[in-house]
Amino acid sequence: MFRSLVLSACLVGIALGLAMTAMQSVGVTPILLAAEQYEVSDAAADMAHDHASGGHDHHHDEQAWAPADGGERFFYTMMSNIGAGIGFAAILLVLMNHLHARGRLVLMPVAGLIVGALCYLAVFVAPSLGLPPEIPGASAAALESRQWWWFTTVVMAAAGLGILSLTTGWKRLLGLPLLLVPYSWVPTHEGAMFTHPDPQVVQVLSELHREFIWATGITNLLFWLLAGLLCAIVLKHLSHQAPDHQCLAGRP
Repeated sequence: MFRSLVLSACLVGIALGLAMTAMQSVGVTPILLAAEQYEVSDAAADMAHDHASGGHDHHHDEQAWAPADGGERFFYTMMSNIGAGIGFAAILLVLMNHLHARGRLVLMPVAGLIVGALCYLAVFVAPSLGLPPEIPGASAAALESRQWWWFTTVVMAAAGLGILSLTTGWKRLLGLPLLLVPYSWVPTHEGAMFTHPDPQVVQVLSELHREFIWATGITNLLFWLLAGLLCAIVLKHLSHQAPDHQCLAGRP
């Protein structure tokens, strides 16, 4: 049974990764490439300024490695999405199978979509309310503090939504503080988000940033709905193959 779950997570994850890559290629990647043009221009302008002033800034010669634009970048993006898809699919399969074993979840497509929507709220919407997705060139708080806040927010949002969805009566009230606590402290950056000296470029970057938030929001919504749907279908198929049509975890 464990082998079936692992194999299912890999298959679902590959499908999710390919779907995510396709969606990003249409809606997200063009925005990133457009924003990176201004970022590269800023770097070139800084280098020109250094040479004009007679300075020698060696950090330009020691840039961090990054995949080349085109096929190489597409390949690494796809592999990253597949890896993330396998990980998320494994978590969803185990969680949904456990809920089904306890009689809390019926393995139907609609239930899968609901689970996917809840995951979308926890993993994307909740963190984005405090730290919206950013395009290249945007100023932000320290990376480490943002990572810790994102992780804490996702965990608490998942726990809060779980309590609200799976409990009854006064116990549901326990989920509300978990949803609100992370926003008592959000890492912020002092100053403007875009520091380009040209106001027109700042206006363009601001518009790209708004488009990026919408594009990533829609892409992630479709990703999580598809994840929940595929996991529900796979678990229903596996449960029909199990002895006496029982769920993979067995009856308690």
